Amino acid sequence: MLEFREVTLEDKDRIEACAQAYNYHLCEHCFVDLYIWRSHYNTQICFLDEFLLVKMQDTESGQEMYLAPIGDGDLCRPIEALRQDAQARGIPFVMVSVAEEMIPRIETCYPDGFEFSYNEGSADYVYLSEKLQTLSGKKLQTKRNLVNRFLANYEGRWSYEDITPDNVRDALKFHFKWCELNGCMRDQAFFGETCAIGIALNNWDALGLRGGILRLDGEVIAFTFGCQATDDMYVVQIEKADHNIAGAYQMINQQFVKRNCTEVLYVNREEDLGIEGLRKAKRSYHPAFMAKKYMAVPKGANQ
Repeated sequence: MLEFREVTLEDKDRIEACAQAYNYHLCEHCFVDLYIWRSHYNTQICFLDEFLLVKMQDTESGQEMYLAPIGDGDLCRPIEALRQDAQARGIPFVMVSVAEEMIPRIETCYPDGFEFSYNEGSADYVYLSEKLQTLSGKKLQTKRNLVNRFLANYEGRWSYEDITPDNVRDALKFHFKWCELNGCMRDQAFFGETCAIGIALNNWDALGLRGGILRLDGEVIAFTFGCQATDDMYVVQIEKADHNIAGAYQMINQQFVKRNCTEVLYVNREEDLGIEGLRKAKRSYHPAFMAKKYMAVPKGANQ
C-alpha cells in the first residue's frame, strides 16, 4: 500500500509545483483547499515521482476515494499505483476531480478501461478577472447597478479593509452571524466550514492568503478570502455577506478582486454543490467557462 499521511504546511511548495505542471484550473488542486479541508474530508497525501496522490473520504457515505493524480510526467504510473492501493485496502477504485482535459491522457493508459460520469454541481465557475473588477457589459449591468446603488446609499459609511492578524476575529465572528442569518448552525457542513475557516485564519501568512472585510457604520457586513493558485488564476475559498443589505455581496466580490486579482487572468469561485440559490448567484456573473470534473471508475466495477 502507498504510505499516505496528513498534509502539512511543509508540503505547500511541492504540491503547488505538481499543480502547475498541468494547469486544469480546478480548486481541488489548490494547496489551500487541500489543507484547510483536510480534517473534514480526512485528506491524506503522498508523492510518487513528480506526482501528488490524494486519498479522501466522502462526508456522507464515508467511502474512500482518490483525487486524480496531478504532476509532471507519465500519468500511467501514478494511476496504476492508486489502483493497486485500492486493491490492497479492499476498497473500490474511484477517482474524482478528473479534469475534462485529463480524460484522453487516462484513456491512453487504459484504453476503454474507465467509465467517466459528470456531476454538474461539482464544476468550478471560472471568471475573467477583468470582468469581475469592472462589471462591464450588458450581462453584468444588474451587478453594476447594485454596486452603484450601494455606493450612493452608504457614501461615507462603508469601508473595505484587508484581513490581517488584527481583524481575523471580526471575520470569524461574522461567519457565525451569517450562519445564524441563514439557519445553518445545526448543519454538518457548518461544522466543517467553521473548522476550515478557523484553520485558514490561524495560518494566514503561511498559506499565502489574501482577504477583505466590508464594514457598514463600523460593523462587518461581509468578508472573503482566497489565494493565487496558479500563475494565471486566483481561487476564492470563502465569501459571505449579509443578504439583507442590497449590494453587499457584489461589493465584497468586486473590491476583493480589484485589490488582489489584477495580475491574473482568471478567478475560480469554486462549485455550486447543486444548491439552487448558489447556482443562480454564480451563473448570474456569467463565467468565462466551467471547469468540469468527472468521476472515473473501472468499467464493469460494482461501486
